Amino acid sequence: MSGEERNWAEDFKRRIAGTMIASNGTRFVEVSAERAVLELDFKPELTQMTGLFHAGAIISLADEACTALASAHTMGDGGWDPGKFPLTVQLSANLIRNVNRGTLTAEALPVHKGRTTVVVQSTVKDDQGRLLATVTATQIVPSRSTG
Repeated sequence: MSGEERNWAEDFKRRIAGTMIASNGTRFVEVSAERAVLELDFKPELTQMTGLFHAGAIISLADEACTALASAHTMGDGGWDPGKFPLTVQLSANLIRNVNRGTLTAEALPVHKGRTTVVVQSTVKDDQGRLLATVTATQIVPSRSTG
């Protein structure tokens, strides 16, 4: 895309149809190689037995934000290329608190954007700005392209 930044958020919105990401209701608000912001609304299907968000839902949202940022880095403005889709090889999560309502927001920021690996840290907050979790993802950069 000559001279303009690719709209990765719109790209992801189209590509998640039929996936767990879409089923969960994840929204891609902003995606670039420098920052990704995703949102997830509370719904009973995303809870554990006490009615709070399931840890898996929180961690999935954070991982999706990390992967979105890493994808924008590995693919650049060249467009979608499954051969350049980064794969999470290590994930570390700290769950700090939980909620049973509202909207979660994950914000991912790069820690390291290398040639072979990308490290991204994501924070997940509730709609009152309280920190629920921090997640660090290390992702491998594929060496092949399908383009």
